Amino acid sequence: MLLIMWIYDGIFASTKKRCMSEQSKNLKKYIIPAMLANVSFFILTIIDGMFVGNGVGTDALGAVNLALPFVMIINVFAVLFNIGGITVTAIRMGRGDIEGANQAFLHSLTYNVCFALCMTFIGTVFPDKIAVLLGANQTYKEMVSDYIFWYSVFILPACLFYCFNGFARNDGNPQMSIKVALTCMIVNIIGDWITVYPLQMGVKGAAIATGVASCAAFLVASTHYWQKKGNLRVRPFKVQFVLLRKILLRGLPEMISETSVPLTAFSMNYMLITYLGNASVNAFSAINYTCSLFASLMWGLATGLQPLYGLSYGAKDDYSLHYYFRSGRRIALIGGLAIFALTFVIGAPICRLFGVDAASTPIVIASLPKFCLNFVFAAMSTVVSAYLYSTKRTQYAIPLNICRGVIFNVLCINTLPLIFGYDFVWYSMAVAEAICLILAIVLQKMSEKNGIIYK
Repeated sequence: MLLIMWIYDGIFASTKKRCMSEQSKNLKKYIIPAMLANVSFFILTIIDGMFVGNGVGTDALGAVNLALPFVMIINVFAVLFNIGGITVTAIRMGRGDIEGANQAFLHSLTYNVCFALCMTFIGTVFPDKIAVLLGANQTYKEMVSDYIFWYSVFILPACLFYCFNGFARNDGNPQMSIKVALTCMIVNIIGDWITVYPLQMGVKGAAIATGVASCAAFLVASTHYWQKKGNLRVRPFKVQFVLLRKILLRGLPEMISETSVPLTAFSMNYMLITYLGNASVNAFSAINYTCSLFASLMWGLATGLQPLYGLSYGAKDDYSLHYYFRSGRRIALIGGLAIFALTFVIGAPICRLFGVDAASTPIVIASLPKFCLNFVFAAMSTVVSAYLYSTKRTQYAIPLNICRGVIFNVLCINTLPLIFGYDFVWYSMAVAEAICLILAIVLQKMSEKNGIIYK
């Protein structure tokens, strides 16, 4: 990541001498913490799985995987409430409307609290029923139910730390993301070890460790507000239903994008198990973990750019807005190419890390570059999507993310292998993302046919 930024500085930042040094500093100030935070959360997920798999057993790891759709639903709605509020807040701050920005923050916070309490009730009262709905049989039912129950106990602090962390980044404190991510990771690792090994609490212990880590992360994130480090404050306010609707509308594109993860995984697993066999499914598990790391860098870039887009748009600063957009595209291109090149040499080490068996190892080594070719295109599409929804062009961001997350990926994965051969399934995501990038460019050009319209 730092190498990418260094290459960027060396190649691109020399244009127009150094008059853009302020913008260059802002890129590093916002993008690097966001990428580091995302990577930290990815590492947290990997270590969590390693503790459960090695300390409890393979069935326990399977139980956690069965419970993940419940967790993902919570994450999807958290994105809806927080990204929507953060986008509105950034634009209002760019205008100098601090009171309006604070109102958006408070409305988003209220959404989070109400949703978290609702999901806590559902998860703690009906964990057995949820486990059955998620497909848990007698082998997994009790463990899935335990995990859902104890995860649900801590949904409120989990939603609040995500909310506080995101808004602190837009409130001039992007370094908070690193502090929160590292705190969450360290506490979770210690908690996993204590609950899984000395206390022998199994899957329940892993869920409790994750919940305690969320509490610790929430406490760290809340320091931004009670120490009054920025402009946002937690205080009583009057609900504005128009603002609530606006927040949902601004967050909808990213919510749609988040739904692509389970849809893509389901489609890939179906094609692999149907036409290429269990070894390919096992190989895809390792590839998918690896791609999660790459995706975390990609989303970190978009997350870091989002406040810069919003602030520039709110200030009607054409120059900075175009500069950040151009820079984002260039970093995305370099990063995507670097990821693709890296996949040719990391296949074997990845297999050793995840304990991939002999039958699946050659599939991982051969298929990882094919599948990860998609990041060359996906990274740039993600930057365009963030650019659109951060500058009040939701009507363009929504169809782009629907096509990316729902239509093109699923369509290409399920049809192209039937035309070009089943092994082509590994290239299907690259084809889908290439088409999406073309669509993203078209939509971006259409949205600026008469220049950027500031609302």
